[in-house]
Amino acid sequence: MAQLFGKYGMIRAYLPAACVFLLAVALALSWFGVQALVFAVPFAFLACIPLWQDRRDTGDAATELRGALDRDLETSRKTGQGFACLLLRIAPAQVTALTLTRLRQSLRPEDRIFDLHTGEIAVLLAAVPGLDDPALVRLGRRLQAIVEEQIFTGDAPLHPTASLALCLAPAGCARSGTALLDGLMVTLDEAVRRGPSALLLHDPGPSPRR
Repeated sequence: MAQLFGKYGMIRAYLPAACVFLLAVALALSWFGVQALVFAVPFAFLACIPLWQDRRDTGDAATELRGALDRDLETSRKTGQGFACLLLRIAPAQVTALTLTRLRQSLRPEDRIFDLHTGEIAVLLAAVPGLDDPALVRLGRRLQAIVEEQIFTGDAPLHPTASLALCLAPAGCARSGTALLDGLMVTLDEAVRRGPSALLLHDPGPSPRR
């Protein structure tokens, strides 16, 4: 399933770049004929550079997040203590930068925030004594209220919404950070389908057998 999500995620990431390239070729052919391809191709590649840069940044952030999850899972196996992860999808996505600022001001310095550059933000919480599912839901609602505060951009106020997937991962609950993140993404997709500001708890499943 993870490979399937990765395949279609790659297609969605490169589709805009492919459209820009094909549009440039079509315009060159219609205006100047085949000879214009010599000039159209370099400009098409220049137009695609920002899109590829965004894709690289997104991939780096996701890779960093998976690595952090792997390390937390390994630590939890050694210490017997679980950890918590939150995944938010912000709409509209252009308010993500301000959202990051608000979250950093609301969380502890030891909590880690990952900007996935797609309107999605992941938060890995440092150890919280006595944290359970109800307490995690209350924390999620508090962060959601902060993110959804009205934003003024120019003359038009914006009212962001944030869908959340929360996970309280007990020690040894998942085989890898990739598996845990894939499960959180599925839960977040379901929360989005349920409507604005929906919040769902993700069940990471039982510990893998050794």
